[in-house]
Amino acid sequence: MNACVIHGARNIAIETRPTPSPMAGQLLLSFAYGGICGSDLHYYEHGQVGDSILRGPMVLGHEFSAVVSGVGEGVADFAPGDKVAVTPALPCQTCDYCQRGLSNLCTDMSFMGSAARFPHCDGGFASDLVVEARQCIKLPEDTDMRHVAMAEPYAVALHAVSMAGDLRGATVLVTGAGVIGQMCATAARAAGAARILMSDIAPAALKRAKALGIDELFDAADPAAMAGLTDTPRCDAVFEASGAAPALSMAISVSKPRGTVVQVGFLPPKAPVDFAKLLTREIKLVGTYRFIDEFAEAVRQIVAEEVDLRPMISADMSLDDPDAAFDRALDKTDALKVMVHF
Repeated sequence: MNACVIHGARNIAIETRPTPSPMAGQLLLSFAYGGICGSDLHYYEHGQVGDSILRGPMVLGHEFSAVVSGVGEGVADFAPGDKVAVTPALPCQTCDYCQRGLSNLCTDMSFMGSAARFPHCDGGFASDLVVEARQCIKLPEDTDMRHVAMAEPYAVALHAVSMAGDLRGATVLVTGAGVIGQMCATAARAAGAARILMSDIAPAALKRAKALGIDELFDAADPAAMAGLTDTPRCDAVFEASGAAPALSMAISVSKPRGTVVQVGFLPPKAPVDFAKLLTREIKLVGTYRFIDEFAEAVRQIVAEEVDLRPMISADMSLDDPDAAFDRALDKTDALKVMVHF
């Protein structure tokens, strides 16, 4: 089998490895489509994501769809040929947070394509791979496998939206017009938000957001443009998806009294943020991390065609040339979501 393996910054290759065999409770899968995520790009550019540093070779990828090609002992609900969506999260199921239904906060989480633990957890960018059957959701035969490969990042957005409370009729701002920002906007709309605003400092990102149907766009690099939001705060909820400290300060300043700011993007260490209005307006600031049972809901919405995330796909590329695929994904003037296949 072939696997997309990262060894360090700008050191990525397709390697031939023995095809694995499923053990009890496991499935052997044949890769269909995968999306290159921001964390994949961090490993590619820097050899690390925050404190998760590559200490050995690792198969990348945690957003993907697949087809069952083999079934391990004791697995009764799947058969070869079944299309599946695959969650990359494998919580321990025994720690206090798992027992409380907060599996995203699991203290012993295995997450595919992550260097957070060592040995690293290989990801899904392999022509053949083995996963636990409990990671898979069986799909209808006519499922668009490229579309359902976007379930994982959409699950992140659904969890973020759940942290904001009731959004029916709300005016929502999303800071950051990247994939997660666009998906937060989509999830907020699905949750009943009446008006979706979006800000970014990149003209290309704002142009894409306009094409995807955002109600109002704001150039975050233009103080005069942003004054339309900050002079008279009108946002019931803000999803800060850029991971930039100035964006969080702005998110607080545009929130109505008793509004909610959900921090979605990873902030840099010791990020300088203006929290003054957090107190005087009684604004709620909450973090959001990965997802719990929202992965199944993301798959359901995609399969039911309640949402269409495909306009966010910028390119389909073969993993036969991984550098080309990852360099394309790095070009934010051109790419939003790059999908890969073997």
